[in-house]
Amino acid sequence: MRLHASIHGLTPTPPARRGGFSIIELMVAMTIGLLLVAGLFYVYLGASQSSRFQGVLAAMQGNARFAVEIMGVDLRMVGFTGSQAANPSNIVKVQPTDNLCPMIDVFGNGGSNGGCTAGGNPVAGPLVGYENTNPPNVCTTANTTPCYRAGTDSLTVVRVDTGNKYALNPDPSLSYPTAPTTFTLSAWPATDAPQAGEIFVAADYIHAAAFQVGAAGNPTVSFGAGGTPGNSGSLGVFGPSINALGLYRLSGVSYYIGRNPVGEPALYRDKLGHTGATLSTAAEELVQGVEDMEITYGVDTTDPLNNVEGYWTAAQVTAGTDGAATMPVGTPKDYWKRVLSVRIALTLVSGQNEKVGTTGDQLLRKTFTNTIAIRNRL
Repeated sequence: MRLHASIHGLTPTPPARRGGFSIIELMVAMTIGLLLVAGLFYVYLGASQSSRFQGVLAAMQGNARFAVEIMGVDLRMVGFTGSQAANPSNIVKVQPTDNLCPMIDVFGNGGSNGGCTAGGNPVAGPLVGYENTNPPNVCTTANTTPCYRAGTDSLTVVRVDTGNKYALNPDPSLSYPTAPTTFTLSAWPATDAPQAGEIFVAADYIHAAAFQVGAAGNPTVSFGAGGTPGNSGSLGVFGPSINALGLYRLSGVSYYIGRNPVGEPALYRDKLGHTGATLSTAAEELVQGVEDMEITYGVDTTDPLNNVEGYWTAAQVTAGTDGAATMPVGTPKDYWKRVLSVRIALTLVSGQNEKVGTTGDQLLRKTFTNTIAIRNRL
C-alpha cells in the first residue's frame, strides 16, 4: 500500500484495480458466440438446401413441360392422314404378326397382308395404349437398357407429319403415273428428301394410300421394288383418273418408360424409320428421370360422339367397359376410335446426386399431369 500526503498527514492509498474478464465471463461469451455461429451456419444450410430444392424442382418442372409438349404434338394429331378418305388403302407388306404393324397402322386396317389384329395384336389403329406393359415394337426384357420399366404404361401414336409434305406436279401426266409406280414432285426438297425404305402417304382431299418408298431421286418417288418389306403393288385408289396432290411422311412413335445407360429411368420414344431401304425403328431417350407414366383415356361411351364421359385405363378401353359404363357393341378397334383425349401423369425423380427429398432414399419425386385433346376427334 502506498502513502500520499494530505492536510491530515499521510493517508494510505488502496491498490489500483486490474482490468480484464474473469474465466466465467470468457466462457459465457464463448458460449454465446458459438450459439451465434451455429445459428448462422444453420441459416446458411437451410438457405443452401432450399436453393438446391428449388433448383431441382425447377429442372423437374422444365423436363415435365418438355415431355408433355413433345407427346402433345403427336397426340393432338392422332390419325391425321392429309385427307378425309372413307376407304384408304395401305399396301405395305408388313405381316400382321410383325411388331412393326402397329407403327404403320394409320388407317386402322393394317398393311396389305391384313389388319394388325390378325396377328394377335389386341387392338389396331392410329392410337393404341398398353396398360402396365410395353408396346410390341419395344424390347420385352424389363428393366434393361433401353427396354421398358415394368409396371408403367405406354402408347403408340401414328399420323402423317405435316411438316414433311411434298407437293406433286400438278400436271396429271406427271403427278401419276409417268410409270405405274412413280410420283413426280413439283420441287425436290433441299433437305429431308424422301428416301428408300420410308413410309409415305399419298393423299388428295378424299383419297389416301400408304406405301413404302422403293426408290427416290430428283424429282421422282417410286413405290415399286426396292424396299423391305415392300409393297403389294398398285395403290388402288390412285391412278390415271385420280391423281394425288401431295405426299406426307408417315410418323409412327411409341412412348414408354425405359432405363438409360447409367441405370436411371427415362422417357423413351421408339420412332419409325429405316435402315437403308429396310423398315425399322430406333429408340431415343427424351427426358431423364421419368420414373413412371400412368395414362388414362377420355372416352365417349354413347352416341353421338364428341363428349368425354369418363377416363379409362388402356385395359378398360380395350375391353369396352370400366365396370360401370359400357361401349356400344363393337371390337377393340371400334372402342379405341372413341378416345377423344389422353391424360398423362408423369412421375419425375431427382438424380442420385440431388438428394433433397424426405423419403427413405432422399430423392425428390413429383407427379405432373396434363390432358391432351385429340383434334381430329372433337
